[in-house]
Amino acid sequence: MSICYLNGKFLDLKEAKISPLDRGFLFGDAIYEVIASYNNKPFKIEDHLDRLFINLKDIKISINYSRQEVKNILESVIEKNDLSNQIIYLQISRGHEDIRDHIPGPSPSPTIFVCSFPLKNIPNAQMTAIKASLKKDFRWRKSNIKSTSLLANVMYKIQASEENFFEIILQENGYITEGAVSNVFCVKNNEVKTPSLENNILPGITRSVIIDIVNKIGIKITESKISVEDFMNSDEIWITNTTKGILLVSEIDEVQVSNSDNVYSKVLKKFIEETLV
Repeated sequence: MSICYLNGKFLDLKEAKISPLDRGFLFGDAIYEVIASYNNKPFKIEDHLDRLFINLKDIKISINYSRQEVKNILESVIEKNDLSNQIIYLQISRGHEDIRDHIPGPSPSPTIFVCSFPLKNIPNAQMTAIKASLKKDFRWRKSNIKSTSLLANVMYKIQASEENFFEIILQENGYITEGAVSNVFCVKNNEVKTPSLENNILPGITRSVIIDIVNKIGIKITESKISVEDFMNSDEIWITNTTKGILLVSEIDEVQVSNSDNVYSKVLKKFIEETLV
């Protein structure tokens, strides 16, 4: 049994229902957050709430819930599901209306949904390096908003599965943006680089954690444009996201990435420590 929250009620996930006229279903007019919970403690919940309320403002959705009330709901879902390690999914749509129209009405009531899934990938020192592929970025121009309009990302992940890659890394006009479902880092001569937030990328929570860790351990890190050529000549390449943590990339399009993992190993160790706090 999995307990979810939907519009004021906690109930079995199998009993949760929304209107087919919900704007999240019809238009992808919704945003979401994915939060890891380790040992029943939500990881970086305040950072997730920061991004959530920024995104709500960005797409002009108003909810009658305070920040603390949303936090209480998330923590209640964690408590009601008997899992030490969970992935919490939160989605807020603009709500449903009686008539399908691209222009929302003056006062739709947002749909607020929270559910829980087992967290299968606990960060550990023996995490296997992954294979990736480099593709052109054809997504929309507001990747900073964590929108549920994820068709492009779904298409990339289907392609990755069909071609036996774990992730698709995206490039635009010769510069790296991010992964289909991840942020990207690379290392050259013991200096870490990651695309800046000006490069149409998601301000990932795990991305922010990794940047903080790299700074703490005294390694130089730069947020800037990264050319495909420089990226492919890196000593190390990593991807990061909430569900996987931080993963080393072993090859891109069957081209071996340098075997160095000196910086990655140090960062991974500190990241594991942070998830245990």
